[in-house]
Amino acid sequence: MNDFFFSINAVAPLVILIAAGYAARQINFVSEKFLSEATRFVFKFLLPLMLFQNIRQTFRGDFTNASLIFTALAGCIVVIILSLCIVPLFVKRRGQRGSIIQGIYRSNFLIYGMPLATGMYGQDAAHSIAMLLGVMVPFYNVAAVIILSLFSETRTNRLSLMQIVWDIVRNPLIIGCIAGLLFGILRIEIPVALNKPIAELSAAASPLALFLMGGDFKFRRLNNNLWKVLSTTAVRLIIVPLVAVLVFIPMGFRTVELSVLLCIFATPTAVSSYVMASNMGCDGELSGQIVVLTTAGSSISIFLFVLALRSIGVL
Repeated sequence: MNDFFFSINAVAPLVILIAAGYAARQINFVSEKFLSEATRFVFKFLLPLMLFQNIRQTFRGDFTNASLIFTALAGCIVVIILSLCIVPLFVKRRGQRGSIIQGIYRSNFLIYGMPLATGMYGQDAAHSIAMLLGVMVPFYNVAAVIILSLFSETRTNRLSLMQIVWDIVRNPLIIGCIAGLLFGILRIEIPVALNKPIAELSAAASPLALFLMGGDFKFRRLNNNLWKVLSTTAVRLIIVPLVAVLVFIPMGFRTVELSVLLCIFATPTAVSSYVMASNMGCDGELSGQIVVLTTAGSSISIFLFVLALRSIGVL
């Protein structure tokens, strides 16, 4: 039961922020123009700053647990490849294909994973999370740029390899990741006078992104995407983590390492997927709906996975 309340307490603040954004839009406290401009601001400034701050503070170039890193990366790559093969068979609209594929593979590892794993195993899990943070977050963002560029509905010219590379290099989130990695590996200290405003601004990224997503959420439009949102949520919260643990347990992963992998493959879709989809020509509204439903459903799904894995003595 403690695991259930832990999951509820982790999810509830996210849901409340989404609900606050939705309520603010319903009473016309914020406008569509504000939501659009603020979303761009979050994508181009606040989220990159948050990634920079989190990665530089936790990552120190530690790659001691190579098997954990390889397993996490390989697992995500397999999920992406299978999604690229299967999703286009059932979804006709290009922009929605990109949003759904991103919704399936991209976990809320940064915001949800850290407190979840450390809540179970403390500093032992925090060390592994910090190591993976410097690998998985850049990987998530590079993969997202490639996928969203491939399925963008706003691109007029034919996509080339050079264009994909250029999209990756100039993406604000990638820039934030690379800067964080460099500062972390080189252990560059930032003056206190500068560090404090950076920390305060970066702390506003996730709450504001959730608020904006709630403001953009429209229940009447959910009917048009209902089966897509429900199926993506089922794949993200049930199928992906179930297959993952069925593969990882026979490989010998237990306790701390298994909890970290669970944080990658069982957590809800990342909030930044909504912001990226909205700014890169894919279906931002669908991405937001996927984030909302996976976030709400994860409190139950994660509790059930943790309960089951603990009952068989592997977690």
